[in-house]
Amino acid sequence: MRTVTLAAELTWTGKKFERGVTLTLDPKSGNVSALDRPAALPAKALRLPGRALLPGMVNAHSHSFQRVIRGRAESRTPDATRDSFWTWREQMYHAVLRLTPEDIYDASRMVFLEMALAGITAVGEFHYVHHTPEGRSYAEPLATAQAVAQAAREVGVRITVLFAGYARGGFRRDLHPAQLRFVTREPADLCARADAFSAAAARGNQDEAPLVRTGLAPHSLRAVSLSYATTLHAAAAARQWPLHIHVSEQPGENDEVVAEHGVTPTTVLSRANLLDSNLTAIHAVHLSDEEYALFGGAHANVCACPLTERNLGDGVVRADLLLARGASVALGTDSQIEIDLLAEARALESHLRLVRLERAALAPFGNPDPSALAARLLDCATDGGARALRLDPGAKRGDWFTVDLDDPALAGADETTLLPTLFFAGGRSAVRDVWIAGRPVVRDGAHPLRETIISRFTALQRRLWS
Repeated sequence: MRTVTLAAELTWTGKKFERGVTLTLDPKSGNVSALDRPAALPAKALRLPGRALLPGMVNAHSHSFQRVIRGRAESRTPDATRDSFWTWREQMYHAVLRLTPEDIYDASRMVFLEMALAGITAVGEFHYVHHTPEGRSYAEPLATAQAVAQAAREVGVRITVLFAGYARGGFRRDLHPAQLRFVTREPADLCARADAFSAAAARGNQDEAPLVRTGLAPHSLRAVSLSYATTLHAAAAARQWPLHIHVSEQPGENDEVVAEHGVTPTTVLSRANLLDSNLTAIHAVHLSDEEYALFGGAHANVCACPLTERNLGDGVVRADLLLARGASVALGTDSQIEIDLLAEARALESHLRLVRLERAALAPFGNPDPSALAARLLDCATDGGARALRLDPGAKRGDWFTVDLDDPALAGADETTLLPTLFFAGGRSAVRDVWIAGRPVVRDGAHPLRETIISRFTALQRRLWS
């Protein structure tokens, strides 16, 4: 496959949109090979009039299989006095007990198709459904991980499969029957499984830009011991893999960790020297003032999932406090209630407006640029996710998408106002073209596997829920 030179009407060049810019993508390396401002467009350039070109967005936290319960957990749970994350979890467990590796493949393809159509070019899949419903290994121990990776390959998105460690139901809690699918008692066994997956992915990537990568993830300090988390932290560092962990999503999670360790999760991680720039804490909603400072001092990453956090009633990620103290913030779609990173970024800001009772909560102080706030949201949606997944920055990767300047939500925007218009009024419907690793994946809003993927997923949903 040859290099392609893109000539959009507007191109984001790092700080602003510019006209007359060309971008050359190399599908062999998967990276950008040139960004030029030629006096005249090259004859072979792919002209994209009426389109603006932006770096692909990075979804740092995904549980793809949870797509199957979208719309099926939006009512009050019978006999529950208060619906919460914990009642929603029971409905999620009901679904997870019924999924085969093939079902996980179909659900994942549906999710990754939605991501590609929304301009999401890379995803961190927090993968913890490892075993049969009875907790036994499949004949092919990597069956479910391979199903997720194959789904990503076929859609064309980059994926980092984060092998999640789960060893117990909680501090002094028995395992829920559904959790048998998640459990790997020994961290060394989880590392061995991840190593085998990484080796197989490397073999599969020899003749193409590497779309599949590997990482590790102690699920949470509820689900693993501190020694388990410490082992995975060291293993990730040795392999130069990202390390992710759920942190303080719910007050109940904090209460369990305090009961075991005497302090909340962030303080446990910090005292054990696990809080560093390679660690990404998922959610980090319920933190103390001191813990925001700990994240900043460690230059650690936090992945906010505002649409899921709102849907589950988790609370609001104080991205303002995290960024002010030096932490990095990424975005994730988590439970797949909605797959739109522009909407996630908008919610990151708008939730803070409700909490603080003021506007422009994340706008950098002293910066008069009208695009400064939107540029910060773009950074969370692109390079923030890249930092969390140890990917090259967006300006280097050959992952880009276009938006239609005549989309009704964007109509009338110019170079100065396009970015804030996109992040505060636009959505996935404006996305028209997507290149990932230098290759075309979506053209004019269409993906070649769209009908097949939707048909199979619809059949899966009917089989699961009829």
